[in-house]
Amino acid sequence: MSDLLNMELINSLPQPLWVSENGKDWWWPVCDIEVQTGLVRIDVCGKLQITHLSDWRHLRDDAQVIHDPDTFYLEDESP
Repeated sequence: MSDLLNMELINSLPQPLWVSENGKDWWWPVCDIEVQTGLVRIDVCGKLQITHLSDWRHLRDDAQVIHDPDTFYLEDESP
């Protein structure tokens, strides 16, 4: 099985990472990302929840840069 996500790009981001549905209200800390399937484990009030990267609209790194999660897919053509 090949990777779905660009592991080098994800690992190059300043940690920790956070995800949000709308980029305004709630930001959930990312525990880990599985690059072959796109599954993401987030910390929700002290409990781990498994989601998929496609469930989120925004990913923020520790430098406060907000990324579109679609750009993490290997087949993405964005610069």
